[in-house]
Amino acid sequence: MSKPEITEEMIFQCFAAAQQCDDRTGTAASFMDVEEYENKIMYPEFARWARTAGRPDLARLFSKVAGEEGLHAVWLREVYSDMGTPERGEDTARAVEALETIRANCDELMAMNPEGVLEKALMVAIRVEEREYLDIYPRFRDQAIADGDQRSADVYQRVIDSEQQHAQWFETALHDYRQELAATA
Repeated sequence: MSKPEITEEMIFQCFAAAQQCDDRTGTAASFMDVEEYENKIMYPEFARWARTAGRPDLARLFSKVAGEEGLHAVWLREVYSDMGTPERGEDTARAVEALETIRANCDELMAMNPEGVLEKALMVAIRVEEREYLDIYPRFRDQAIADGDQRSADVYQRVIDSEQQHAQWFETALHDYRQELAATA
């Protein structure tokens, strides 16, 4: 019997991308929405997958990154203290729906092919963290600089550095995971 497949693209659809708006407040709201989604929903779900697959090491990594994603929103909220809770963005709503679609079938697939699901989750986490630190958040930082808002620019730079660290953690975890899989094959 062949193992069922959750594709990398299916998992990638679980990520939301913060959107740059014409005004910094709109950009900040989109940023907070996405970072809180990664903190409260997406990475905790990936940690659940890792626990289900008997990989507490990967569950801890996903949980650690989830916590840091929440900190990113806190850091920017200090600049925009009057913002409150941003509305759920369109892309975040789409990502929640994609994750719920996968969740409906994931437990059965995890029982049949946990290695494939976890490997793809790590690959996608790398893609997303790289996208955030190489493309999305540098644009947000540059928008703040252009508007003379150095305080926001400093927060975005701090987040860029953190997202780069996350990508490195996931790259190391994927490398080690693949080596372990090859050693047991």
